[in-house]
Amino acid sequence: MRLLSLALLATLAVASPHRKADLAGCVAAVFGDSAPKRIVAPTNETYLDARLGEKIQDEQLPVLIAYADDAEEIAPLIQCAQAAGVKAVPRTGGHSFEAYSSLNGTLVIDIAHINQVRVSDDHKSAVVGAGIRLGALYTALNEYDTTFIGGICPTVGLAGFLGSGGFNMQQRSQGLGVEHVLAAKVVLADGTTVEASPETNSDLFWAIRGGGGGSYGIAVEFTLSLTAIPRSALVLLTWNDTESRFPASQRYLDWAPKQVPEFMSQINVYRDTVQVLGWHYGGTEEELTALVETSGLLDIGTPEVIISGNCNTDNARIFGYTTTECQPDEEVDASILNVIPDPFTQVGDSPQFQWNEDPKSDSIPVAFPWERFYRLSKSFFVLKDRPLTDEVLQSLLDRIASLDEESEVWGEWHAWNITVPSKSDHAFAWRDQAYAHLEFQVHGAPDDAERQEAYEEWFADLESYLRPEVGVASYSGYVDADISTDPLESYYGDNVAELVAVKKKYDPEEFFTNPLAIKA
Repeated sequence: MRLLSLALLATLAVASPHRKADLAGCVAAVFGDSAPKRIVAPTNETYLDARLGEKIQDEQLPVLIAYADDAEEIAPLIQCAQAAGVKAVPRTGGHSFEAYSSLNGTLVIDIAHINQVRVSDDHKSAVVGAGIRLGALYTALNEYDTTFIGGICPTVGLAGFLGSGGFNMQQRSQGLGVEHVLAAKVVLADGTTVEASPETNSDLFWAIRGGGGGSYGIAVEFTLSLTAIPRSALVLLTWNDTESRFPASQRYLDWAPKQVPEFMSQINVYRDTVQVLGWHYGGTEEELTALVETSGLLDIGTPEVIISGNCNTDNARIFGYTTTECQPDEEVDASILNVIPDPFTQVGDSPQFQWNEDPKSDSIPVAFPWERFYRLSKSFFVLKDRPLTDEVLQSLLDRIASLDEESEVWGEWHAWNITVPSKSDHAFAWRDQAYAHLEFQVHGAPDDAERQEAYEEWFADLESYLRPEVGVASYSGYVDADISTDPLESYYGDNVAELVAVKKKYDPEEFFTNPLAIKA
């Protein structure tokens, strides 16, 4: 899995040099004078950086990467790809766990620079470029004392986040991110730009929210409903003794999803440590303290306990990343949210692509680059009618403990059990059925074939053991090429047939596709 040389990449990325030249020339004509700064080919020294998202990988080698910064450029870029006989792949945040936003032999259309934010006069809605990263969106909305119900990871792109459903840390009381979208503009494979809303192309509007958004067209703009999140209280419990791993995890999974909807939480399970993080939106420190004291968690071992209140929105968003408690507003360092369009770390000595990397705020520091790594992962939903047994839980903990320190293995498990009514109809399949979400991640070992093989076998064994216990459901935001079930059923449940109908209507030739996308 060593990174390939630029010369080899240039050879592998495209079979026809003539078609490549035609495509490059066409894209250059779309971009005009700025084309040399916004087009990356396999022969460019920035190709390695440009073709990667967050995940370092060798498998996906696009023909060309084009960085759009205006919605009007998307249709002609699609036409360039069609004329060259290649597919176009939309890329927002580049967080595909299988790197499906950068595919072999394609034109990657990166929309991270389509990131404008226009807030309405009453601050209740905003028209937003679909490529904006979540941290940049929150930073821009801070100027208006409002925000969007979105995820915590600041470098995730908005369109990809909504295409997966919008898993977030306010969802048990506020619903998924897709429930806060009012309308969208989508460029279709035939080059037309259409409105998608409850009244216009409502089937497309339904599908792009939770049904794999990039399968139907390239979203270039969303109209979002905004809200002011009330001050909140936070809790962090940490057990550093191995003996507490099972009882703390068992108690958490039984207790956390059943709490008041305003309380959202996760448990991080490491080889010999367990952490519980909780966000009580709108709650006071006293209310959260009472909730934790009746949980039974404090009776397990000797956890380190931090509970604090009067926490503003930025502080809640960075909780667990750069702080573990509430701080006075003037001391909150929200720079981790102030991300640029291309926010990832350098890979080795490879030069990085940079172009118009403007942050949304000039008054706070720009975020440090977000770490790239060789990622292996698995995602499972625990459904309400298939609870996790103690035997299975113990096995999961033993499996995590069996890996070496170099793996940096962890299980990040979130309470779901969303009981509030949905604010809109959307294609996310598991909202009402999910009780908890279990994610497992490991840092790969590309330079150590024996260790890498051991990690891959560990995940294959995890899949074969856990899937029959919990069922097919998984989160499409953590796409997995090695899932043992029908992936479409796992990600989209009973919505597959309807999503196929939408695909046939809006992209019958399957111009927008990836190995696990909805097919026409």
